[in-house]
Amino acid sequence: MVTIDPYEEGVQETRQDFTGNDFRITRALDSLLLSAKSITGDEIAAEDIAARVHTLRHLLKQVGHDV
Repeated sequence: MVTIDPYEEGVQETRQDFTGNDFRITRALDSLLLSAKSITGDEIAAEDIAARVHTLRHLLKQVGHDV
């Protein structure tokens, strides 16, 4: 007889919810990166924003997001 642990089932649902927004997160990060690249008046600020977006993407990948 197979017993289903409701806690484990809940963990799976939580994981699905967790990764369910990856597409939206990816689009938001891509949009921020495009905006940073379009800054022409202040190259240092543009590079800083782009670096922060890359760092955020890296951190999200470390916690399990597919972005």
